[in-house]
Amino acid sequence: MVTMKDIARHAGVSPITVSRVVNSSGYVGRDTREKVESAIRELNYIPNLVASSLRSSQSDLIALVLPDITNSFWTSIARGAEDEAWEHGYGVFICNTDNNVAKEASYIERLLRRRVEGLLLVPTPDIESELQLRRMRSHGLKFVVVHRRLVDFPAEVVRSDGESAARALTNALVKAGHRRIAFIGLPATDTSSADRLHGYRSGLRAAGLEFDPQLVRQGDADHGSGGYQMVRDVFQGEARPDAVLLANSRLALGGLRAIEETGRCIPGDIGVAAFHDISAMDHYAPRLIRAVQPGYRMGQLATRRLLHMPVEPNGAYKEVILQPEIHLPAITGG
Repeated sequence: MVTMKDIARHAGVSPITVSRVVNSSGYVGRDTREKVESAIRELNYIPNLVASSLRSSQSDLIALVLPDITNSFWTSIARGAEDEAWEHGYGVFICNTDNNVAKEASYIERLLRRRVEGLLLVPTPDIESELQLRRMRSHGLKFVVVHRRLVDFPAEVVRSDGESAARALTNALVKAGHRRIAFIGLPATDTSSADRLHGYRSGLRAAGLEFDPQLVRQGDADHGSGGYQMVRDVFQGEARPDAVLLANSRLALGGLRAIEETGRCIPGDIGVAAFHDISAMDHYAPRLIRAVQPGYRMGQLATRRLLHMPVEPNGAYKEVILQPEIHLPAITGG
């Protein structure tokens, strides 16, 4: 019977290194890992993964819990996470919560039972989501929060800077000559939406423009219909915007359809800035001022931090903030 010592001699490494590769119990460089895996194949070594997992209470799997994988923004995060995990010999479970806190809690309970190595979490915009973070920490499960800022809970976080992006979009609309800029966003309970509203208000203040609550609409995306209704509502009000900042991609789809139905041309008749994170918006892209978030990079960095995180980080948590790219319209006429 082939043993780990046989694999170590064949690969020219120590038995401890072979054990780390087989049990996914520590960091091993890519080249070394490939040598060990090649030796395992050549000698036809079949490790007892079930026994190994029970002994170490670890597995070679991590989990990614996010709102909806059909949204291409979350897909890009998932791809970045999976590619990085694969480089280190891990597989990835993907769980969709649909921003439902009960579903989120159910998945976390199952993942704790499966003894996954760690978890990447896009928390639901619900105050009860923090209870799940505390539960994971009490069970010793490593986790990294992705995309959403936490308010009062210290943790590893990887997110993009929605506040500075919204400020930059507002500034670009002002430079284009707009003064009555509407804001269409998700509810303020979503910290990413709260950040974008703050960035919008900061951009107005920097331009010497007064914030008008009548130009703000916030609500659920509802796969685009929410944005459609909110844009229609703000146009029918007394504020009469000459530009719109669409602070969420799903909202933007419905909002852009509502603008088209008014007969207004973008950007000739009305300026539009938007967060462009889903491929369904590509048709509109040349006419918009856009903020593009680095979804793939977020997934990649979050996974890297998770896999290199000590089991007990002693409170030394870090927030990594990535900058979105700002793109001006390629088409400037109507």
